Amino acid sequence: MKQIPPSPLSRHRQLALIILFFLASLPHIHHLAGLISGFVLVMVVYRLFAISWPRLLPGKLLLILLTLTALANVILQYPLLIGRTAGVALLCSMGALKLLEMKSQRDVYVLSFIGYFTLGSHFLFQDQAWLVLYVILVVTGFTAVLAANSRANPINGLLPSIKTALVLLIQAAPIMLVLFILFPRFTSPLWNLGPESDQAVTGISGSITPGNLSQLSRSSAVAFRAEFDDEIPPPEQRYWRGPVFTNTDGVSWLPVESENNLRVAPASGARTLDYSVTMEPSPGRWLYALEFPSHIPGNARLQADFQLIRSTPISRRIRYRASSVVDYRINTSDPDQLQLALALPSTITPRMRDLVKDWKGRAQSSAELVLTALDYFRQQPFYYTLYPPELGENAADAFLFETRQGFCEHYATSFTLLMRIAGIPARVVAGYQGGEVNPMGNYLIVRQSDAHAWSEIWLEGEGWMRIDPTAAVAPERVENPLDLNQISQLVGSPVLYQHSDNSFIGRTIKKLGLSLDALHTAWYRWILGYSRERQSHLLSMLGLGFLQGTKLALGMVVCGGMVVLVMVLLAARESSRPKNPVVASYHRFCKRLKLVGLDRQPHEGPNNFAQRVINQRPDLSSKVTAITQLYVGIRYGQLDSRERRRHLKRLVKAFHPAKKGT
Repeated sequence: MKQIPPSPLSRHRQLALIILFFLASLPHIHHLAGLISGFVLVMVVYRLFAISWPRLLPGKLLLILLTLTALANVILQYPLLIGRTAGVALLCSMGALKLLEMKSQRDVYVLSFIGYFTLGSHFLFQDQAWLVLYVILVVTGFTAVLAANSRANPINGLLPSIKTALVLLIQAAPIMLVLFILFPRFTSPLWNLGPESDQAVTGISGSITPGNLSQLSRSSAVAFRAEFDDEIPPPEQRYWRGPVFTNTDGVSWLPVESENNLRVAPASGARTLDYSVTMEPSPGRWLYALEFPSHIPGNARLQADFQLIRSTPISRRIRYRASSVVDYRINTSDPDQLQLALALPSTITPRMRDLVKDWKGRAQSSAELVLTALDYFRQQPFYYTLYPPELGENAADAFLFETRQGFCEHYATSFTLLMRIAGIPARVVAGYQGGEVNPMGNYLIVRQSDAHAWSEIWLEGEGWMRIDPTAAVAPERVENPLDLNQISQLVGSPVLYQHSDNSFIGRTIKKLGLSLDALHTAWYRWILGYSRERQSHLLSMLGLGFLQGTKLALGMVVCGGMVVLVMVLLAARESSRPKNPVVASYHRFCKRLKLVGLDRQPHEGPNNFAQRVINQRPDLSSKVTAITQLYVGIRYGQLDSRERRRHLKRLVKAFHPAKKGT
C-alpha cells in the first residue's frame, strides 16, 4: 500500500513556530553560557531565512554535523552534563535543531511539546509573577498553533485558533486550582525544592573592613521585607541586628562562632513587636531581627553575643516569624564574651591612647566617658561620606586624626577600639537601619542601601547597650534613607538623603514602584509561600481540617475527579448544541418534523431527508423544499450572507407542520 506523504507546513505556521520557540527560549539567556545562547539564536535566524529560501534547509549530512556541533558545544560548556543548566542547554539546542527539520504538520506537535518543556524549565531558575504571565502568553501561542494544526479544513485568521487555545486554558484552570490547594505540601514551599541558586547574592558578608559597607550601601537591591502585626515602629527603633564582630586585627573584624545558645527573657512590661520577614538570598547565615529578638524562628539559634544564626545557608528567598522587645535591657554577662570584647590589636597608636586618657581624666564614670567620646565626634570636623579617602595601613588612626571622612563602618570600628582602650567591653554590630514604608501593603522595604554598622558596649549595672556614633555625626541618617540617584562619586562627596517629591511625575513614579513591589510581595506570600502551614490553615478555614496525610492526597484525587466529571458533562451538553446559527435553524426544522413522525436518520443528508419528507407529506413540499435549498446553499454553497441567514431563521420560525389527518 502506497504511503500518503505528510502534508506540507504553511509558511505562516512555520513563522509562528519559529517565533514561539525563540520566545520560549529567550528568558534563558541570563542562565545559559554565551555560546549556547548564540547557537540557538543563529539556528533561529537561519530557519527564518529558510522560509523564503527553502533550499537553505540542511540535508542529512549537514544536519548531522550541526547536531554534533551542538552536542560538543554543550559538553564544552558543561562537561559533566549534570544539573539544571546543562539539561536546559541541551533542551534548547535540540529544539533549535528541530526547527531545521520542520517541514510537515506532524513536526508541529514535536516542536510544540519541546516548547512546553522549555517554558516549564524557566521555573527552575526564576519564580517572579511576570514570568508566569509571560509563560501563559507563549503557551497560548503554542496551543493556538496546535489547534490550527488539528483542524481538518484550514481557516483564515488567527483569532479562531487563539480563542480555542484560551478556552482550553480556562478549562484547565479549575484542575490547576484544585491541585494547587490540595497537593500535599512539605515543610517549606514546594517551589523551594529545586537546586540551589548558582547566582551571586548581595548582602552583608562574614567580615567588615572600612569601605565594604559603603560599597554595599550603593545598591538599591532589596535585602528583606517586614510585615508587622501592629503599627510599624518609627525609624529610630528600626535597627535590624545581624552579625556581631568581636575579633579584630585593627583592620578587619570577624564574628565569633559559638555553640552556646542563649535565651533571654524580656523585661517585665516591655512592649513586644511581632512581625514576619521575607528575606532575599544572602551570603551569610544571619537572620535579621529588630533589637532585641525575643522569639527565635525555627531552624535558627541565638548565640551568646545575640547573633541570630540559621542552621543552613540562605541561598534562596525565605520567610520567618520573629518577635522583638523594643525597650530591652540585656544584663546577662558572659566572662568569655567580655574578655573578647576588651582585646586590643597591635595597631593601637600612642595618640589614640592619649585621646582616651584625656577623656578618662575628665569623666567621672564609664557612662560619662561614652558621652564625652560622642561629643568628640560631634564637635570635631568629622564628615559622613560614601566615598572616603584612602586610609593607609592603620585605618582607625588615620580616620580619627587625619581624614575624618568616612561611612558608618569607619565610625563604628574606631569608636569600638576607643572604648576598648578605655577598658569598656565593646564590639561592632552590622545590620540594617531604617527601611521604606510601602503604604500599598503596609509593610517595610529594607534595601542594601540601608546597610549600617554601630557599636555595642558593656556598662556595669546596665549590660549591653547600643551606641551609634554615626548618629552623632549625621543624625539625619536615622530618619531618612540615602538618595543613591544624587550621590556624587567624588572622594569626600556628601551623603544626600531622600525627601518627598511633590511633583506629579515624582508621585506617580513612586506609587507605581511601590505598587509593583506590593504585587511582588503578595505573589510570594500567597503563591510561592504556600507551605504546609498555610495549607493547613486554609483547609481549616474551609472546614476541611481533617484532610491530613493520605486523606489529603485522597481528597485531592476525589476533588480533581469531580471537577473533571463536571467539566466532561458540561462539554457533552455544550457539544450537543449547534453553535452555528444556520445549523441551529436547520436542527429546529428537523425537530418540528420529528414531532409529526418524520424523524431524520443519521445517514440521511439534507436533500435525501427532504425528498423522503415530500414523498410522505406532499402538502409540505413547498416549505420543506424552500428551507432545505436555502440551508444547503448557505452551508455548502456560495449563498452565505446575513440576509439569507435571517431569511432561513424566519422560514423555520414560521414552519409548524400539522400531524397527518388533522
